[in-house]
Formats: sequence, C-alpha cells, structure tokens
Amino acid sequence: MPQNSRSLVKISVSELQVGMYVAQLDRPWEETRFVYQGFFIYDWRDIQELQAQCEFVFVQAETEVVEEEKTVTAPSGKKIRTRVKKEKTRLVHKAPAYRELTKAANSMGQAKQTIHDVFRAVKLGRDIDMKAVTVAVTDIVDSIMRNPNALQWLSLIKDKDDYTAEHCLRVCVLSIIIGREMGFNEPEMVDIGVCGMLHDVGKVKVPDEILNKPGSLDKDEFEIMKQHSQYGRDILISLSSAPKSAVDVAYSHHEKVDGTGYPRGLAAHQIPLKAKIVGVVDAYDAMTSARVYKDPMSALESLRIIYDVRGKHFDLEVAEFFIKTMGVYPAGHIAELNSGEVGIIVRSSNEHRLKPKVLLVLDEKKQLRKEAILDLSVNCLTDAGKPLRIKEIHPNGAFGVRLENYVKKGLRLAEYDD
Repeated sequence: MPQNSRSLVKISVSELQVGMYVAQLDRPWEETRFVYQGFFIYDWRDIQELQAQCEFVFVQAETEVVEEEKTVTAPSGKKIRTRVKKEKTRLVHKAPAYRELTKAANSMGQAKQTIHDVFRAVKLGRDIDMKAVTVAVTDIVDSIMRNPNALQWLSLIKDKDDYTAEHCLRVCVLSIIIGREMGFNEPEMVDIGVCGMLHDVGKVKVPDEILNKPGSLDKDEFEIMKQHSQYGRDILISLSSAPKSAVDVAYSHHEKVDGTGYPRGLAAHQIPLKAKIVGVVDAYDAMTSARVYKDPMSALESLRIIYDVRGKHFDLEVAEFFIKTMGVYPAGHIAELNSGEVGIIVRSSNEHRLKPKVLLVLDEKKQLRKEAILDLSVNCLTDAGKPLRIKEIHPNGAFGVRLENYVKKGLRLAEYDD
C-alpha cells in the first residue's frame, strides 16, 4: 500500500500555478504584504503578488512511497525479480473552496451527529466512543487541508435551537484552522480538533433549566454553570482513550492569563497552549452566536473585545494571532456600506485587506437589487462623491440576508469569478 507524507518543495515564482499551497517564502513573512503565513493561490493576482515580492517559494508537496517490481542481476549473474521502494513527489494542488463545500458539509453533518452521540452517551452513563470522535475530527482536518474556507463559511450558518452541539463543532473547526495557521502539523491539528469538540462535554451534567435559561444567569446559577469545567475533566479523565490534552482543555479553557479565570485561577504559564487557543475561539463563537436571550455580535465587534482584553483574559500572542487569522472583514459576513447598500463580503486580498470585494444584494433602501460585485480597492465613490467604505459588518441573517441562500445559488466566497 502506498505511504504518503508531506514535504516542501522549492520552486521559482515563475512556476507557480493556481491551486498550489505556499507554505514558506524566500524571506520573512513580516517583510511582505501577506497577512497569512501559508496560503492557497486562488488566482493570477496572488501569483502576481508573489512574483513581485519573491524570487522563489516553498510549496506543499506529497511524497508517495510505492513498491515496484524490478529485475536485478545477482553476483552469480542470475537475473532475479525483486520489489524495491521508490519515492514519487507531486505538488499539492488545493481544492477550490466552492468544490470543497459539499464534502465539507458532509464532514460537518457527520461530526455534528458524533457530538450528539457523545452527549447522549454521557447522559446514559456510557463511555464516549473516542474512535468515532477521532474519525470525525480527522475528516474535518482533511477538509481544512484541502481548503479551510469551505468549513469556515459553513460555520457562519448557525442553528440557535441546537446551540451546544453546533458550538462544540464550530470551536472544533476554528481551533483546527487557528492551529494550522500557527504551524501545527496534521496530528496536532487532529488533537486540538478533538479538544475543541469535547471542551464543553461537562455541560451535559449541568441542569437543563440553567443551560437553556432564556436570560442571564444569577450568581448562584453561574456558580453551577462554572462546574462544567470540572465535570468535563472528570468525564474525560475516566476514559483511557481520551487524550490528556482534551482533559486539560475541558478543565482549563475558562482560565485567564491574569489569574482571574476558573475553576483554578491559573497563572498564564500554567495554562496549556491548546486551552488558550480553545478559550479564545470559545469566547468568539459565544459572542457571535444568537441565543434566546441575546442577539449575536458582529465579528468585528467580537474581535475588538478580544483585542481589548488580550494580555488580561486571553494570551497576548494567541489573541493577536486569532485576530490576524480571522481578518478584519471575514468572507461570508454581511457588510453595510456608508451608502446604505448591503452586501456579502466575498474576498479580502492580502494587499487590500481593508478594502474587500462585496457582492451587493440590497440597495440603499435595503430592498433587493440586481446582484453585482463591488471591488472597494478601486476607490469607488458614493452618489455624493464620498469614498465608498464599509460602515459596519453584521452576522449572518442581518437585513434578511442569509449566507446559505447565496451559497446554494453558487456564490463562490473568496474566489468569486468576476
């Protein structure tokens, strides 16, 4: 059976093709305009940017070890047939995100069912099927390695009536994406994905009237809710198949680097890295999700809060990396322009990260209009002659605009064909 392993291959920028994954440059990332440390080449514009700034790059390749039959001559002169191992290296071409959407949706559906099975097993006093959890997370990692955008977009489509399971799933997906951007290898990505999927497993032990209360918790109720960290630790530590990292994350994802977190009030250096990552992702998803008792915050507002408490609640480096990875104007969010028009952000380029492309869907009166792509990087003007810009970004569903409706119609976020 062929054995595959990942490696990096140095190539000239003149040899770059759409679909390649650029993992390293010939110079420090900080000396370039690229916001992501490692990215998929979407179109010729990305190739032009790389050719303008670099002479060569390192792209991801896959080395396949295969066995072949070969005739060799023995010292005696006799010809014999033998099997030899041979390495074949091919450059990895990532799947365009719109092609990955179907596979990604299947991965999310299976993972969501796995989370429901986990919660059901805990409620019934049975062991968690860790093999099923690992398989589901590995499937998600595979999708993210093919193209991370598909799962990231699908994570924006939320069902508030199934919050706990979907929250665990989104934390799993975003934790893997952040880990990938931080340089985690695939086994580490699977590990942090398992941590994200199981981080709130202890909530199964919290009374439903508190977990699903349609309003803010009072002091006593919050103290009960806080016990989910201890419950999660106890559930996972009783399983010999549960990774230690998942135990640590379930126990520590509400710790804060200034020592004011719970349940143990750990100092910054005592909080595991993966718990710091899951802690930021957990807070972000909670802020950007609708609940019975609150409307969702926009991604931008949530990122501002994370930025404000970095170094206090959240690890400084992890928080800043998270903000950088998510981007100021993430694809898939609803953008309200200063002209009053509304659209869906479809792409933010490395060079024009503050001036993305927007698919306009509502006019200045918030009525449906003929869809059109607006590229804010070309210095568009309003009817009054003022520079056109994004006034605010909103979560999915704002102004009646739902991302899933446009994805079903074939919207290609981050790689829209003009």
